[in-house]
Formats: sequence, C-alpha cells, structure tokens
Amino acid sequence: MIRNCGTITTILLMITICTSCAGKPEVGINKETIYDRPMPKVEHEYLLGPGDVLEIVYHYTPRPDTKTYVLSVADVLKIEFAYHPDMNRELVVRPDGNITMPKIGAVYALGLTPLQLQEKIRDIYGKDFIDPIVTVTMIQYNRTIDRLKKAITTSARGQSKLSAVRPDGYLSFPVINDVLAGGKTLPEVKAILTKQYQAQVDNLTITLILKVMKANLIYILGEVSKPDQYLVDGKITVSQLVARAGGTKDTAEKSTILVISRDKKRRPWGRLVNLEKILYDADLSQDLTLHQYDIVYVPKSAIARRNLFVDQYINKMIPTSLIGPYELGGTAFDGSLIQTNPIIK
Repeated sequence: MIRNCGTITTILLMITICTSCAGKPEVGINKETIYDRPMPKVEHEYLLGPGDVLEIVYHYTPRPDTKTYVLSVADVLKIEFAYHPDMNRELVVRPDGNITMPKIGAVYALGLTPLQLQEKIRDIYGKDFIDPIVTVTMIQYNRTIDRLKKAITTSARGQSKLSAVRPDGYLSFPVINDVLAGGKTLPEVKAILTKQYQAQVDNLTITLILKVMKANLIYILGEVSKPDQYLVDGKITVSQLVARAGGTKDTAEKSTILVISRDKKRRPWGRLVNLEKILYDADLSQDLTLHQYDIVYVPKSAIARRNLFVDQYINKMIPTSLIGPYELGGTAFDGSLIQTNPIIK
C-alpha cells in the first residue's frame, strides 16, 4: 500500500512538472489580426558576383546626330586634290589610327573630324603645292556598329549577348573593353557599359538583364536542423530562411535570433529578431527581409546552455575513481567499476 502511494505520488509529481513546463500554446491569436507596422523594406541592391550571367540587349536607332563625326578605325575615306588628280586616293583608317598618303606616308587621322583631317592634309602638302585644294569624303563610316551587329547577330538570341561574371569579377562584351562588375549593382554596371558604347557608337542604347543569379548567398548557423549557406533567387525573410534550414531545434532560443548585415558603407550591422512573436503572434513586422551575404545565428536557449555546461564540466570532467560505483549508478566486479552511468542525465 505504501509502495503504491509512493508510485502514485511520483506520477502526480511528474504530471505537475510536465504541465508547468508545457508553457504557452504554440499559437497566440484566435482571430484575424492586422498589425500597424508594415513588413521591413529591402534596403540594399543586389551586388554582382562570380557566376552571375548578364544579358545585354542592344537598341540601335539610326537618326540625325547633332555631334560632329570623328574618324575611327576601319573608316573608308576618299582624298581628292582639285588640281592634282594623280594624288587622289581611297584610304582606310588603319588599326594604328593612320592613313597612308602618297609621298609623305603615314598621317594620323583617328579622332579627327573629316574637316580637321582635310585641313591637316592641306597644311602638310602646302610645302609642295601652292594653295592646294583638298576634299575629304566619307565612303564608309560608323564601322563599329557593323562589327557590333555582326557580333550580336551570330548569337541565337538575336540582338543581344550573354556574359558571365568571371572569377576575377570582370565581364566581356563585343567592341568595348572588359568591365569590372564584381561588387557592383546592376545600375552601376549599366552606366559603365552605356558610357563605353556611346563613345564607340552613336544612337545606341542598351538594356541590361540579370539572367542567372549565383552570388545571392545567405548564411544560417546555430540551432537549426541544416545550418549552411543558401542561394536564394529573390528576397527571403528570417522565418523563410529558418524554414529552408529545416526549422529550429528544441534547444533554440527563438526570441533572440541575431542577424548580421552590412550597411550602405559596408560596416557590420547587427539586429535581433523575435521569431516567437512572428510564429506565436503572426506579427510579420518582426520578420526582417534578408540581404545578400547576411548571417543569421540562432542561439541556444538558457536551459540548453546549462545542460551543455553540466555535460562538459561535470559529467566529462569528474574522474570516476573519485566517486564510488554506487554514486555513479555503476556495477562493481572484483573491486573494479565495469559499468557507469552519468551523474546527471
């Protein structure tokens, strides 16, 4: 009878302890709720990185240009002398920027207007002829656009080109120099490309599209089922990242999740997120939108830290020789301890 009373008392004590430890219910709202505070906005633009693929679409609209045309490589010119027809020539601007004139050889023409070249030739030949009359006529010009058209029409995609950001951070496109894209935003890269192309081709505009995203990485570690780096296609919040990482462990402290970001000056910026309020109260205003390269850390709860302390500094540090087998819950055979259990389970 006494033994049964003791058993019943133990069971009731365990039920009381379990009930007190159960805490509040998993969901704390019982009706539709709208919160005044909106969800946090995205504060930084995506930074391009190795592996990202960009598509550049070219838009060329032939129209009268208010700028004076300057000579470029591969332009074809006709040089005519009014009173010396034997000097007339049809010439091509060489890659070194020169044209070859009779008797005097190379004359630098790159970057000059036709009128400037005409005056330059007249001055040069003024030593041999009296008041020479020289005319420069453009036969073929704007050859850069021809080379660009040839480069982009060989693509199956039509008037566009794809280029991936190389490990060194650079992009390669037709006609222009390589452009450093790593660590820059899409509008910044577009501005650089536009400037380079407008210096080469008149009446050309471009559209830049991010086709493949490879550098939008976010990291999560701590008390989640699958801590790792995650590549995200678009925007993602703390709760969505936790879900992608398999959810939090039982040992997690969900009320103080740390998010480490970078501000506009690339300085570390730490914020705390209360995941309990998100999941318990459905308060999405607490749910931060994560940015590229953010780090999310889910810490251990207080009781999990105590359990870890007991396991590391008590169970694994006290030598079994200092405590008898009965205190350790072990079994003695011929004076030797052959089976032990930890002091605290």
